[in-house]
Amino acid sequence: MALSSPRLDARATQRRRVATGSVLTALVVAAFEGTVVTPAMPTIVRELGGMSAYAWVFSAFLIASTFAVLVCGKVADALGRRPVFLGGMVLFLAGSALCGAATSFGALVAFRVIQGLGAGALQPIAMVISADLYTLDERARIQGIFTGAWGVANVVGPVIGGWIVMHLSWRWVFLVNVPVGVVSMVLLLASYRDPLRGASRPSLRGLLVPLPAPVLEVPAVRAGLVASLFAGGILAACSAYVPLWMTTHARADALDAGAALVPMLIGWALGSSFGVRVLVARGMRTSVGGGFTIALVGAVGLALVVAAGASTALAMSCLALLGLGLGPAASTSLVGPQSCVPWAQRGAVTSAVYALRALGGSVVVAMLGAAGGGEHDAALVRFTALGFLAFAGVAAAAWMAPRVLHLDEEPEPAGGAGLYHPTAAE
Repeated sequence: MALSSPRLDARATQRRRVATGSVLTALVVAAFEGTVVTPAMPTIVRELGGMSAYAWVFSAFLIASTFAVLVCGKVADALGRRPVFLGGMVLFLAGSALCGAATSFGALVAFRVIQGLGAGALQPIAMVISADLYTLDERARIQGIFTGAWGVANVVGPVIGGWIVMHLSWRWVFLVNVPVGVVSMVLLLASYRDPLRGASRPSLRGLLVPLPAPVLEVPAVRAGLVASLFAGGILAACSAYVPLWMTTHARADALDAGAALVPMLIGWALGSSFGVRVLVARGMRTSVGGGFTIALVGAVGLALVVAAGASTALAMSCLALLGLGLGPAASTSLVGPQSCVPWAQRGAVTSAVYALRALGGSVVVAMLGAAGGGEHDAALVRFTALGFLAFAGVAAAAWMAPRVLHLDEEPEPAGGAGLYHPTAAE
């Protein structure tokens, strides 16, 4: 149903747009935080120390996010999307404020855990709400909008982060999240209600095992989980070590180090915009496998550039190609599983995809943190590892991803999950 659907009156249409804007804002905030901190890290290390634990600023955030998304998806299916989203935003903003006030590297890592717990609720639940509001056909268009905004946030994140470090303080790369997050909460409170349905509290076992066996037997779900593992590893490794490589090898300042990620993130946004269309037209195997193939070419090119000591311009071109392939591989590994499970399992599946993406990132960053020289700079082995991850993604898609999606036709909750549901007082 389109935004102009006759089933929606003008008031409900407006509220759905506001709800979409709210979750889109939250997604942008979470995406912005994922990259705005990277150019600030060399400055943070110089001020607070902790170079030996450099990777933990990223790993702590990702590990906490992994735990949160596993729990929050199941809770959102049982208790509703809105309370989980709002609780996640409160945690995220509290963690951001605490990170901005950190006086030691250990405290920063601890506060990143709190921030990660909040982000672990925000990112998947925002995508679940958008999936509830729109049909699969509409989702291809909405996904383009969401991934485009996500890409813009990631693109401007490193640049703004570098500018903040040079002209203000590294602390503002965390504090800048607070006012935007508050706006997102207010918009959601004013516009979104969960669908009318009976809901029971999840058991402890239900929280720890978010995906039942029948859901895991869906080919699109299995393929999406595995693909997300590799995509998350590639993205996190680039976010953590490309800016560091720029500062240590290219002698770049914080602004240029942040801008080094821009080509990859622009490629990601462009790739995501057509990835869902390829999924609908050609199937999941083509969209995910083709994306990883493009990413493989970019990763191999990047490793060759680093090995040869070639110009940074060539490295940026390879990063753009890497992002162009990673975008469709990651986006369709989420939309495909979402569309093949019942409404009551959509939150759990979305969270599982995000959890595997975060797990892949935390494991890869932690492993690569032990590689290279004593300064933990971005050694050649780290960039070579990107090629192996992309190749593994190609192989997994060829083996597991279905050619044709078998969409779930189970009826949605009372009133339809794609409609705004007003309170009884309204």
